[in-house]
Amino acid sequence: MRLRIAGLYLDIDCSGTVAERLPNLRPFIAAGDRTYGNLSLCCIRTGCIIPEEDQLPIQVFRREEKLFKIWLTPEHYRISIRYPVSGHSYTLQADRRWTTAETDLLPDSAESLDALNDFIQIAFIYSSAFRDTVLIHASCVMHRNRGCAFVGPSGIGKSTHARLWLQHFPGTVLLNDDQPVLRLMPDRSVTISGSPWSGKTGCYINKSAGLEAVFFMEQAEENSLKPLDGIDTFKRLLVATSLTGRDTVSFEAISKTVAEISGMVPGYILKNRPDRDAALLSYRAFARSASNHIQ
Repeated sequence: MRLRIAGLYLDIDCSGTVAERLPNLRPFIAAGDRTYGNLSLCCIRTGCIIPEEDQLPIQVFRREEKLFKIWLTPEHYRISIRYPVSGHSYTLQADRRWTTAETDLLPDSAESLDALNDFIQIAFIYSSAFRDTVLIHASCVMHRNRGCAFVGPSGIGKSTHARLWLQHFPGTVLLNDDQPVLRLMPDRSVTISGSPWSGKTGCYINKSAGLEAVFFMEQAEENSLKPLDGIDTFKRLLVATSLTGRDTVSFEAISKTVAEISGMVPGYILKNRPDRDAALLSYRAFARSASNHIQ
């Protein structure tokens, strides 16, 4: 099965029918794509034998009741996912630049498919890091083929603000509502793309748009918009990226990409109420940046 995400390719050595049971992957199946050369990221091999790790994990955390453990050595990155109900654990191991990865799971049950979906996301995050690409926690919209992102912690109002754009500005499309992709293209332009991971909204759109603005959301009693310089944009955007900070190899690549994007794309603090006036503030800033593209 080959996936095409933000114009980059990920191979998983399992049947394409897996996507029938993981509908978030369907729009990203790269059926018929034969020539992709250096756009290939990583190959994930399933059903592998992975020896026990003899070191303690560097990080342990829970997400959606699943227990995650991460190991880093000079040779490999390893992550395991344990499911509390079944007690089963699944492991993924990759070289430090994520050219190849192996997992012991076979995608033959709902639980193993869920783990595979997590592993594909992790493999994309780290392998694409070396291709000037980052996944961020944001909601994003596309308006007349140009895009912008609403960034902030969960519950801050990102999705609500995106819905206001859909409601008030004809021609707006929700591109992703949780984990869109930012990519620095070979010509040094910046795109924002949909991904197979969109939180609870289930918005799986395989499209890209030029990134015109990034809005860092804050709830407030009054609406206001404050432009940021590149350094402040960098600091705030780096916090929103998906990464393991202790992995210095990928962190260096991701921070370099975020720094370059932050110097090219306008960033703003958007203090807002959940209303049309707040949406107008962000839309007007977006339109000013996109004036050379929107007819």
